[in-house]
Amino acid sequence: MILYFLRHGDAIRDTRVHDSDRPLSDFGLQQATAVGQFLRAGNTSIDYVLCSPLLRARQTAAAVLRGIEAVPLSTTEHLTSSSDPRHIVRELSELNKETVLLIGHEPHLSATISALLSGDERSRVMMKPCSLACLSTVGPPEYNRAFLQWLVHAEQMLNM
Repeated sequence: MILYFLRHGDAIRDTRVHDSDRPLSDFGLQQATAVGQFLRAGNTSIDYVLCSPLLRARQTAAAVLRGIEAVPLSTTEHLTSSSDPRHIVRELSELNKETVLLIGHEPHLSATISALLSGDERSRVMMKPCSLACLSTVGPPEYNRAFLQWLVHAEQMLNM
């Protein structure tokens, strides 16, 4: 299984807006668009997209999907920042897909990536806004069984 982990793009910071309703900033939209272009340029095939239900993650997904072929998308509470990584790992195991793009938040994404790589959620991988990590597994994802293929930050994709 190939798993792409994408942190949402840069979002506005406004205390008057509830966290779940914070939209992407203009720069965040540029970042997410660059991710879609990066995936298209690499001829990346994605079978399914799982996305946090929060607005900035859904907006990131929409911008990325404009750059690649249409694929099914579902939202899941298991990609919110406070979710236990075991829940998304279980959901992925039940999906029966070859290539999945997950769009979520910190610290959840780095904890999930760390757990899949090392078995320890505390060993963090830094996921800046709109960073994209690619992991591979043999069979369904399990803790301490994945391999990091690459990690690209948004700045690198914007400069391509």
